[in-house]
Amino acid sequence: MSYPIDDAEQLIANAEAQMPPSTRSRLIAKLRMGRHIDEAATELGITPKQVFSTARVLTAFGDQLDFTLTEQRDPSLPHGTVTGYNKRCRCPECRSALQQRV
Repeated sequence: MSYPIDDAEQLIANAEAQMPPSTRSRLIAKLRMGRHIDEAATELGITPKQVFSTARVLTAFGDQLDFTLTEQRDPSLPHGTVTGYNKRCRCPECRSALQQRV
């Protein structure tokens, strides 16, 4: 997606305001402790939708989130499939499988 510079700067500012660095780091810490993203986000007063929309705008956070979700995923699930997503995996491969199906 291509935005004019002012729009891109505004998107970044909005993402930073919606999810400040302290919230992002607390979320990553909760995920590393084994919490599911839905519960971790709720505990921090945000939604999973906010997490993923922020991750699309703030790419460094998005990379960190994807790395953490991949690192913490359940190895017994079939990753990269809608089945994995339906079993609550939110790793990049399972999210991608859902996107390709839609």
